[in-house]
Amino acid sequence: MPAPDVWLDTVTPKISITINSMLPSLHKKGYSTLVTAKNQTQTTDMLDALKVPYKAIGEYGTTLKEKLAVEQKRTLEFLDLFDQVGYPKVLWTHGDVSAIRTAFGLRIPIVYANDTVFAYAVAKLACPLVDYLVAPKCFGKSWSKFGISKSRIIHYDGLEEMAYVGAEFEKPKLLKDLNNQKKPIILFRDAEYQAVYCKDVKVNSEKLLQELAKLGTVICLPRYKEEQEKLEKIPNVWVPPEPVLTAQLIPYVDLMVGSGGTACRETALCGIPTINFHFWDVQARYLFKKKFPIQIIRNHNRIIATAKKLLANPQKIDTRKSLNTLESPVPSWIKYLELCLQKQE
Repeated sequence: MPAPDVWLDTVTPKISITINSMLPSLHKKGYSTLVTAKNQTQTTDMLDALKVPYKAIGEYGTTLKEKLAVEQKRTLEFLDLFDQVGYPKVLWTHGDVSAIRTAFGLRIPIVYANDTVFAYAVAKLACPLVDYLVAPKCFGKSWSKFGISKSRIIHYDGLEEMAYVGAEFEKPKLLKDLNNQKKPIILFRDAEYQAVYCKDVKVNSEKLLQELAKLGTVICLPRYKEEQEKLEKIPNVWVPPEPVLTAQLIPYVDLMVGSGGTACRETALCGIPTINFHFWDVQARYLFKKKFPIQIIRNHNRIIATAKKLLANPQKIDTRKSLNTLESPVPSWIKYLELCLQKQE
């Protein structure tokens, strides 16, 4: 078995979807690929749903000690895997320290995608080691303070979600249940509160969820499996029994409320009125300036008041013209992956 050309590593559901959008372009160009995934927060569930072949490597720690331990263990698991499948020629990843450290130690070039500059711990450990960092223009050269030269920070005028917004995804049968739910439909996504960087979220999301459920049916996409039983006890809250993509829910949703940056950007890009109470709002402000229907509100009472107003006359916005002004990151990602591969020839 020949060694893979491109190694792609994912540790979040969004990056699993993103990798799925990159693979056809890479394969069309004749590159062989290896996808690895940390078994956490629906990451592998999403790859399964998208039918993307992968190797599950590593887990997710909760405490600081656990996080450090599993990262060290994951590095050793990569080495064992490469002894079996061959050593890849270049790594594409989005913020996982163990993959970046492993590649750096093996002198494998690294193309680093990132749109979470607030994840300081990861940035400090990752940025000095990568060959290229490809990031949204709205962040400027923010990452240079973490030890990467500005010349190696590559910009595109768009967001990572543009890699797959508008793509066709099969609608799972379970979504038929939404036809029998109380209208209107509100999508809710909480903050990734177990992450080290997650802080300063001022909204009590549990109380907010209960009040939103009085306005209609809330589709809640939980971050962690242990949440599901608790959420299902709240009247008018529906938790999909299987992993679903935001894109699959778009036709049903009238309003998005959440601190999930990715989900909020996905709905706003598709024209669904969106209320974002995320603690970091650079990309939300970028979309707001581009005339997408997203508002940044961090006050509980204002969120509820705005939700009631928007649901009084639910309307989706036609965002097709605005979408044409945004760039997908995929061409830049592939360009710099190829540049790294050419340097090895």
